[in-house]
Amino acid sequence: MKNTTIRTMFWSSILGAALITGSACKKSETEEARDKVEKAQQKVVDEQKDVAKEQKDVNKEEKDVTKEQGDVAKAQADLAAARTDFKAAVDARIKTLDAKIDQLAARADQKSKDAAASFRARRDDAMNRLAQINDTASDKWDSFKNDTENTWKQLESDVDSALK
Repeated sequence: MKNTTIRTMFWSSILGAALITGSACKKSETEEARDKVEKAQQKVVDEQKDVAKEQKDVNKEEKDVTKEQGDVAKAQADLAAARTDFKAAVDARIKTLDAKIDQLAARADQKSKDAAASFRARRDDAMNRLAQINDTASDKWDSFKNDTENTWKQLESDVDSALK
């Protein structure tokens, strides 16, 4: 009986040790679930940080776009003002040119009268091109302005030469 008791105790000890060792090495379902929850929570926190960073980037870009839109609006206003000023300057030149053409037409000789008629036709053509001032694209403004300026200078020079 002593043998049986010792044998039972021996096998009980081994069985107990196996059970303790087996459960110590293996996580319980609760611990595994807790680990999954912790990992999921960390992932949510990381994603929230990423979203917050992206939102900051979006906000910065929106501010940049708003600033750029303001710059475009200012440039458009500046161009409109430049067109208005240019038109006013050319209108003043037209009045002076018309007075000179009238002086030429008032002369008695036919050559002067014909020259005056030719200058009026050239002036009308230049005025028709000037009427397109508001239809000129902003990227073509400098070219339009230079062409118009050159046309008027040439016309004024020709009228001045004819008056001499």
